[in-house]
Amino acid sequence: MPNVARVRLFQLSLTAIAVLASSTYARAATVVACVGDSITAGYNLSGNQSYPSQLGSMLGSAYVVKNYGVSGTTMLKNGNSPYWGTSAYSSSLTSSPNYVLIQFGTNDSKPSNWNAHGSEFVGDYESMIATYQGLSTQPTVMPCFITPYFLPNPWPTDFPDPSRIPNLIEPAIQQVITDTASPSIDNYTPFVGQSQWFGDGIHPTVDGAHILARNAYNAVTGANLTVLTGVNINDGGGSSGGNPATAAFDINSTTYYDATRATGAWTGIDLGSANTKTLRMISYTPRSGRETRMVGGIFQASNDLINWTTLGTVSSRPADTYSVIPVNGAPLYRYLRYYSAGSNSHGNVAEVEFLGN
Repeated sequence: MPNVARVRLFQLSLTAIAVLASSTYARAATVVACVGDSITAGYNLSGNQSYPSQLGSMLGSAYVVKNYGVSGTTMLKNGNSPYWGTSAYSSSLTSSPNYVLIQFGTNDSKPSNWNAHGSEFVGDYESMIATYQGLSTQPTVMPCFITPYFLPNPWPTDFPDPSRIPNLIEPAIQQVITDTASPSIDNYTPFVGQSQWFGDGIHPTVDGAHILARNAYNAVTGANLTVLTGVNINDGGGSSGGNPATAAFDINSTTYYDATRATGAWTGIDLGSANTKTLRMISYTPRSGRETRMVGGIFQASNDLINWTTLGTVSSRPADTYSVIPVNGAPLYRYLRYYSAGSNSHGNVAEVEFLGN
């Protein structure tokens, strides 16, 4: 064989190997399909703020999270806008999912839907579960208890009575879970009485979506991470404009820490001497309009308030959503903090969430 031909054959072999490796890697990714209505779609949120988008950031590159939410849709096949007939539903069936997270019921609860067809909800839901379970990938299907809604809201005719969710929808979803022996996600209990996480009384804010993402993360991975809490500790230099160090831990990304100290301000938590924890993940959001002030900021841990271990650094301008830093290793720590190292950064951070167990 001429040398040129040998070289060409060698190049083709390398290309084939690369394609095979890429294909194998793609198949190895775990696909999570998020199915639902506007709460899944991320109504009133930017694309990177929806719960499926935040879930993808939390899960990392070993997973592919796909958002198949469609606003206004119902589980009821005879509802005013059935999910069953949407292109998103068709796409979800061909996505080769390994997990399917289903979250319907808000629109089904509308009097015009439930009063006429509520008795069909359980059967329709179980039919959808069976359809996904019958896919070649045999995905784990997880029904979700849905979030409550609150008054006032912009649609009082459709959503007139918040008690319809706990009294009608959640029991029906529980029957589905019992009948199908499905693993489930509780997206109801964490939101009871928490209207601040719903911008219009119906749809979660970016903070509410983050809680949904955290719930989904634990369900998919089994990690059982919890938000670590403790007494606030800080640089002691004071704050300005009524924006204290504690604002970084109030699960409200519209508030933020604004330190008097221009450089080197910090805020954190003391878990307590008998409550040291292993940190697994850090989530954070920047002050809106001052995102660049977080560049160079560092997250640290300590057991004596003197020697600090750096666990992560904000290397670039963060987005207007919850960014994630995974933490490896298993040391136990008592003190955790965000140290604002950038020049004239004034400690600006909207939310810091330390996750561990």
